[in-house]
Amino acid sequence: MPDQRFAEIIAFAHEAGHLKQTVRSGWLLAGVRNPESVAEHSYRVGILAFVIAACEGANPDRAATLGLFHDLPETRTADIPSVGKKYVRTTPPHDIVADQTASLPADLAERITAVVDEHESAKTPDATLESRCSRDADKLECLLQAREYQQEGHQQLDEWVRSSTEAMTTATGKALARAALEVSPGAWWGAFARAVGR
Repeated sequence: MPDQRFAEIIAFAHEAGHLKQTVRSGWLLAGVRNPESVAEHSYRVGILAFVIAACEGANPDRAATLGLFHDLPETRTADIPSVGKKYVRTTPPHDIVADQTASLPADLAERITAVVDEHESAKTPDATLESRCSRDADKLECLLQAREYQQEGHQQLDEWVRSSTEAMTTATGKALARAALEVSPGAWWGAFARAVGR
């Protein structure tokens, strides 16, 4: 029988893995039949948070960690689209994460809870620069995903594009959002394909 501490960490890892099956339900409103999972979203948020923080002079490792963990509570609540938030009241993320980590070693539980709390504080006056970078990454990832779905032919995404663009707070986030409106989602491989074809 494994050490109980490690058994609890594995149980926690299985719960976190549930985000791979939890769809980002807001995209269903735009007619996307097979939307990304919360885990897929969080992966790119972590990368973007690292990049934004590095450009802003913040701690990129911390910002990436905030981005990676920011939607962890959704294993217990699922992803509630913005139109549903007016009607559904959920437990605050701090309380959910405290429950999710209650069986973990205390120092590990405190670290995970602090990460989610810091991301959630991004809109407060005492927000860290890392939390603002992580929140911008969350919004930028949504913008990129909306642009990718638009390229697939989905037409009802203008509101996602607009609101995500307007939500940016850092100079880097704002600049990246402007670029995202101009750069085609296929630009990264198109240039490579043209170069190889020469």
